[in-house]
Amino acid sequence: MRKLQSQAHRMPSCTVALRILRDLCQRMAPWKALPEWALELLVQKSILTLDPSENSAGMAVQRVLEILSAGLLLPGGPGLLDPCERDTADACASLTDQQREDITASAQHALRLSVFRQFYRVLGMDPPAPPSRKRPTSSTESADGEATDAAAPASSPPAAGDSKKLKTEDASVPSS
Repeated sequence: MRKLQSQAHRMPSCTVALRILRDLCQRMAPWKALPEWALELLVQKSILTLDPSENSAGMAVQRVLEILSAGLLLPGGPGLLDPCERDTADACASLTDQQREDITASAQHALRLSVFRQFYRVLGMDPPAPPSRKRPTSSTESADGEATDAAAPASSPPAAGDSKKLKTEDASVPSS
């Protein structure tokens, strides 16, 4: 246990991923059966399989979900070997076959949500605010120094035969 804690201390993503997964274990019924030691071991081993350039908390959680989704805990699967035991021992030996299948199915569902950018549902959060789609306004200076909107259409002078009246300061005059 101390070996894991000393290694986790050097990997900040391990600590954050472990906190996220502990929260999952508290909120989601299938995950409640997963022993704490097995979760710590799973997070540590998952992070060791990541490329160091991709070592973030989000990638670590996703990697744990990928490994569980692949069937690590399923009956007949490889299991999670406990490095502290002299003999070959599964760290999840206390789980029933049904609990193993439920955790695997839950991890697959969480991974699907993650891929479709809905991980906030797994975390039990509100959806993020949609990004604003405002167009940037660009203004340019005209030759006389006045700022004009470049996106606005240029107005054209009235045609010669128009019967519209142009307003001036003192009176309205028919256009010629």
